[in-house]
Amino acid sequence: MIWLASFPRSGNTFFRNILFDVYGIASSEFHMETDKKVLENFSSFPIVKTHLLPHQLPKDLQSMKSVYIIRDGRDALVSIAHHRKDIIAPGSNYYKNLTEAILARGGSFFGGWSINVEKWVDKADLVIRYEDLINDPIGQVERLREIMELPAPNLKKLPTFQSLKKGTPQYGSGGKKIKHTEQKVERANKFFRRGIVGSYKDEMPKIFQLLFWLKNKKQMKANNYY
Repeated sequence: MIWLASFPRSGNTFFRNILFDVYGIASSEFHMETDKKVLENFSSFPIVKTHLLPHQLPKDLQSMKSVYIIRDGRDALVSIAHHRKDIIAPGSNYYKNLTEAILARGGSFFGGWSINVEKWVDKADLVIRYEDLINDPIGQVERLREIMELPAPNLKKLPTFQSLKKGTPQYGSGGKKIKHTEQKVERANKFFRRGIVGSYKDEMPKIFQLLFWLKNKKQMKANNYY
């Protein structure tokens, strides 16, 4: 198995759907959420998604190869704030969510953007930039061949962000816990919100951008985000 890691809202689910639709590769998840079970056989899947930090993974699996998807933290945090308002805690305040995600007090939000990036970029066998994934999805997924075998891609089945948003994708539409198609479509529409590069420019007020930069300047510059 290979870890597919990312800070939340960084393209992990988009990546998983490409693997499933185009390559026929299913994936599982590993997390610590109390209201959602981890499959007993999660590690039998070729790809396992996680947002956890490397040291939080099962000790016997920490040495497995890993891929990390990195996204401009400003875009990721804007997406987190909306995701919480729309799905996790419906009706919560967008700006409060954004503030909490930027501050990441007490190691919340998977350590915060900078810590999550620092720990994984240093460990991962392969780092994929969200911005490149959006522009060239097949080209970026094909990079997995450096660390695992992939079947030939069926390019006719390549999903777009918009097709995922308006459909019932394998990942991101609620899975087995949502049974009705209309509800699946509604959730997917909220889950795959915009998916664009630079969304923070019209969704993150300047004062929040300054706060984010104060907290994350070192890792932003280290990963060529300005």
